Amino acid sequence: MGGGAVGISGAARPAWSVLIDAIEALSGASTMEQVIEIVRRRAREISGADGITFVLRDGDRCFYVDEDAIGPLWKGQKFPMTSCISGWAMLNKRAAIVPDIYLDARIPHDVYRPTFVKSLMMVPVRIEDPLAAIGAYWAHEHEPDAQEAELLQNLARATATAIANVTLQTSLRNAAEQATAQAAEIGRLYDETVRENAERRKAEEQLRQAQKMEAIGNLTGGMAHDFNNLLGIVIGNLDLMVAGTDLGEQTRQMSGEALDAAIRGADLIRRLLAFARRQPVQPKLLRINELIRGIGTLLGRTLGERVKLTLELSEQAWPIIVDPAQLEASIVNLANNARDAMPNGGRLAIATANRTVDEDSAEQLGTITPGDYVVVEVADNGSGMPPDVAARIFEPFFTTKEKGRGTGLGLAMVSAFVEQTGGRIGLYTEPGKGTVFRLYLPRAASEEIESEAALPVMIPGGTETVLVVEDNEQLRRVAMRALSGLGYRVLEAADADAASRSLEAGPVDLLFTDLVIPGRVKGRDFAADALVRHPGLKILLTSGFPDTVLDAAERPNGWRLLTKPYRREELARAVRDTLDGTA
Repeated sequence: MGGGAVGISGAARPAWSVLIDAIEALSGASTMEQVIEIVRRRAREISGADGITFVLRDGDRCFYVDEDAIGPLWKGQKFPMTSCISGWAMLNKRAAIVPDIYLDARIPHDVYRPTFVKSLMMVPVRIEDPLAAIGAYWAHEHEPDAQEAELLQNLARATATAIANVTLQTSLRNAAEQATAQAAEIGRLYDETVRENAERRKAEEQLRQAQKMEAIGNLTGGMAHDFNNLLGIVIGNLDLMVAGTDLGEQTRQMSGEALDAAIRGADLIRRLLAFARRQPVQPKLLRINELIRGIGTLLGRTLGERVKLTLELSEQAWPIIVDPAQLEASIVNLANNARDAMPNGGRLAIATANRTVDEDSAEQLGTITPGDYVVVEVADNGSGMPPDVAARIFEPFFTTKEKGRGTGLGLAMVSAFVEQTGGRIGLYTEPGKGTVFRLYLPRAASEEIESEAALPVMIPGGTETVLVVEDNEQLRRVAMRALSGLGYRVLEAADADAASRSLEAGPVDLLFTDLVIPGRVKGRDFAADALVRHPGLKILLTSGFPDTVLDAAERPNGWRLLTKPYRREELARAVRDTLDGTA
């Protein structure tokens, strides 16, 4: 039989054309089953054989995965490599051509007698380290010519590449070095590898971004401790000032405004920590319109006179459950981006509306569950974005702003926040016409909004003895002032040694200690040791490090943790609850 081939249909086709078709088909295969089916069908066309078999190497055994030459006799069977011709081809790393199987000592003749096979060619897949073999069987004596042999060997090489490609996909390209080598080889053979390389580069970029985010999280966590201590001093002293009775009205108003600003600063730290996954979100049931109206004045000052802000808020907007601070930050961020897109002025509209997303709409929007949503729309008539920019706008660290004006984190934070709520953010933009962001926020199951509780007229106090262990002198002084004003007898210590002396000197009812104190032990370990020596002692922990909020190991025995910066009433309630055993 010569270089031409006859397909199953009987129509003659050039063998090289069949090989090219086989290579193209193998390049698109995504499973081993697809590879085997393509090889069996195309090998028969290339060789004109009466039957084809596909054998995988399984350690020191040959595994006959699929074949139509021997019928069900061998399909699914495993044999020692040394007892079959496919094993011989793989062990010797070269093709086995057998014109007459009954004249070849390598063939187990008795096994073949029930079959139609009279001649065969067995080609190893991947010469340097065979992992499979392709066999062609003829019902008559036949010796493939040079072109037939070359075609089958080329098919074997393409098969090796296809198997490597499938392995590469299923292992999620974790072996980057091997994936690069295999993708380069596939790239020379198939157009499909362009997509493979792009996906791998994207995965590597995502890994780099994840590493950047981890670094930001670590940096943010360390800085948060210091900022929270500073804010604790500011908030604590302002709380005491506002609670005083000897302030003039103007001073009280100024102190209140400064206190509000400090509390907003603490909220900002929490938002940054939540984005860096160092702080849990704090969702609340709220009505979106009240929040948007509340920040309208702030936006008016931020946007400037050249940007006209309008609010189009649906009075029927459903309640939602979100972190108010993060939602506010998201809207402000979108508004600021809109301002930057309108350097010569323009219009910015913030609207709310109810929307029920059905199955069809959910499919169009992407990753969103069908259901009821409140949609917050932030629209401007600014410069808009070209498609290549819009495609990357939510990537961390991607920014089109000039150096020093943007970090590339703003929209990534907005997107992450919306997804945390179970919603989705949509983007509609056109160069020269403007941009619309739509935040889909899930409707709350309950319609009842709890009113904000007013500050209690009488903040709980007591007469017990409290030992405050805090190395920051100013923050320690704030806590002592607050507790003394509540009637407690207050002792102070800057480190574990001084605290130990205070505990030994006289009875102490409550130990209020930072988790990080100078000395050889942590505040947690110091408290545990103190409890052993003073069994009736109550423990209240505090920390400016955000990681401890999530780490239950830092709070053994269910000890309460008061996160810095804390308000005067929060400190009072935590101390009282701890002393009363209700914390």
